[in-house]
Amino acid sequence: MELIEPTLNKIMNNDRQKILTDYISYLYTTGRTYDTVGKYIKHVTDFLEMTKEVNRRGYLNYKRENADVMVRHSLMCSAICDLLSYLNIGYGKREKAVKPLEKLDVISDKNKKRLHDFIIWLTDNYDYSSHTVYIYYTSMKKYFEYANEVNMDNCRRFIKSLEEEKLSPATIRLRITAIERFSRWMKKPIELNRPKIKRKLDVNNVPTEEEYNRLLEYLKKKNNKDYYFFIKVLGTTGARLSEFQRFTWEDIISGEVTLKGKGDKYRRFFFQKQLQQEAKVYAKEHGKTGIFAVGRFGPITQRGFSQHLKAWGKHCGIDSKKMHAHAFRHFFAKMFLKKNKDVIQLADLLGHGSVDTTRIYLQESYDEQKKDFNRNVTW
Repeated sequence: MELIEPTLNKIMNNDRQKILTDYISYLYTTGRTYDTVGKYIKHVTDFLEMTKEVNRRGYLNYKRENADVMVRHSLMCSAICDLLSYLNIGYGKREKAVKPLEKLDVISDKNKKRLHDFIIWLTDNYDYSSHTVYIYYTSMKKYFEYANEVNMDNCRRFIKSLEEEKLSPATIRLRITAIERFSRWMKKPIELNRPKIKRKLDVNNVPTEEEYNRLLEYLKKKNNKDYYFFIKVLGTTGARLSEFQRFTWEDIISGEVTLKGKGDKYRRFFFQKQLQQEAKVYAKEHGKTGIFAVGRFGPITQRGFSQHLKAWGKHCGIDSKKMHAHAFRHFFAKMFLKKNKDVIQLADLLGHGSVDTTRIYLQESYDEQKKDFNRNVTW
C-alpha cells in the first residue's frame, strides 16, 4: 500500500530541500550501512514531502495517517525521529528499557523442525560455505534456547541477553544476521539495529608491492603455475577467499563475473587484461576449465591454502603475518588507493556495505608515516 497522499502538494520547498541535503550528508558520517542509509533517505524524503509541519506534531499526524505502512516498515519511525533529533527539535525516539530473556528449559519440537528446515533451505538455495551455514545454525539454536517465537520484542530481549553475557559486538552482529535471514525465510522480515564495531586494520601486516612481486616471480618459476595465478587473482581483485573459491577459468578469461557474496549482495569482479591473456594461454596449454581454485587433492580449502602461503612466504623472506588470503584483499585496497584516492569506488569494488569500513585502508603503515614525516617536516 502506498503512503496516503496528503492535501499538501507533493513538492518540497527550498527550505526542506536544504534540510534533506544537509541530513543526507550527516547520514553518511553515522557508520550506518548503505542499505540502511538508503531506507532512511527514502522515509525522510516522503515525510518532508508530505507533512504539513516538520516538528513533533507533524510527525505524530503523519504517523497516524500512515500507521498501516509504518507497521510493515520498522525503520520508518527511526528515520523520522533521527531527522528530528538531528534538527534539535527534541523528539528523539524514546528507547524502552529492554529486559533480557531467561533461558528456556528445552527447545520446542516445533522449533527444532523449523531450524532443520531452515538449514535445508539455506543449503539448497544459496552457495554459502559450510562455515557460514554452521554460524546460522548455532545462532538460531542459541535464539531458540531463549525464545519460542521470532518477533521484534523477543529479538531485542535476546540481543540484551547476549550483551549481558559480554559477547563481542562482532559476535552479536553475526547472531543478528542469522535472525534476519531466518525471519525472511519465515516471510516475516525483521530489521534489527546492530551494535557498532570498531574496525582496525594493522596496515603493517599487508604485503608491500615489492613483496607481492617477489612472491609472483617465485611462483611463476615453479612447475605448477596455478599458484601464481591464484595470488595474481587475489591481489588484483580484492576477492574474499569464499568468493575466490567460486571463480572459474572461464570467468577470468572473459574478464568479469558477477557473484552473490557476503550479505547476500551481488558483486561484480573485473580481471586485468594482462591476467586474462596469461590465463587464456595457460588454460589452453594445460587444459584448464571449470573451478579455478583447485589443488592436487581437489578444491582448495582455507587451511590448505594458508599452509602453502606460509611456506612460500618463508622461502621469499616475507613475514608470516602477511601471508594469509585476506592480506591480499588488504593489499588490493592499499594499491588501489595509492593509484586512485576514490574511497567510494573502492567500497563498491570490495563489496563493503559502509564506506566507513573502507576508510581503514587510508591508514599508513609505520614506514609510510615515517617517510611522509621526513619528506614534509623540513623546518
